[in-house]
Amino acid sequence: MVKVSVAVEGDKTLTTYLEVASQMDGRGFYSLQFYEHVPYRPAWALAFSVAYHVRMLKLGPVTVPARLYSPKANARFLALLDAISPGGVLGVSRGAYMDGEKARLREVVETVEKIVDEYRRITWSTGGEPEIYVGTSGPLLAKTAASCQAVKAIVVDNLANPDYVRRLRQVIDQAGRRDLQLVARPFTCISVNGEDVETECLKELKKYLPDLVGDSPMVAAAGLRYEELRSDDPENERKMLESFAVCGDVEQVLEKTAKLVEAGADHICYGHPLSNQPVEAVKLIAGKIIPYFAGRG
Repeated sequence: MVKVSVAVEGDKTLTTYLEVASQMDGRGFYSLQFYEHVPYRPAWALAFSVAYHVRMLKLGPVTVPARLYSPKANARFLALLDAISPGGVLGVSRGAYMDGEKARLREVVETVEKIVDEYRRITWSTGGEPEIYVGTSGPLLAKTAASCQAVKAIVVDNLANPDYVRRLRQVIDQAGRRDLQLVARPFTCISVNGEDVETECLKELKKYLPDLVGDSPMVAAAGLRYEELRSDDPENERKMLESFAVCGDVEQVLEKTAKLVEAGADHICYGHPLSNQPVEAVKLIAGKIIPYFAGRG
């Protein structure tokens, strides 16, 4: 069954996070993820703030730079989140917004392995295997991560291109990890009251893409060059919207999401900015998109 999650930026009020979590909890969503983008509030803290308020919804930080916290710290935080919530998730990446200090490909996987080792040493943990993802937009790290059994999923930010989904799915399958989930986390802009959302979506894409995606093969797959990611050219903007985001009313978002699933995505995580009314957007996802995928097993 396709999993559906939501990821939120650390720029919102605690009240908003609690309201979003309340609308998701018990309504078929898998997890509420918090981006660990250094310019904003710490994602671990936000996850802990929500943990006592949910009964079924998993929580956790994602896009956590491999060099931001020590493996021991990440393991302790994850064990505590597992203990006080329905379950924690942790996504580790090379690291955007780290002043050029991105981790090497192998270093990301080694960090995951160290976190798991530290997690298993914790005497007060609730047991079980930690749920750790690796975030990437390139096939090289996806292939490297797939070789590590501790990695439970490959997460790709801004993945809205079905052809690129197929490419990454092939990389994962060729590594012999058919159990490894591919999570597409496209930027999302849902129109709640019929308002135009493309302008806002483009604004956020141009702000984030150079740091989040960089000069990734995913950019070339969209028919773009790195230097065009902030372009105001209408054709380049069209390519950005088609390849990196799902936007429009909830029916349009569902239509594009279904194509990603057909191409091989196991898990859809609706990402930043979600909507100018995030709580209402979650209600629309719960009412329209969750039942659609639930009805297809």
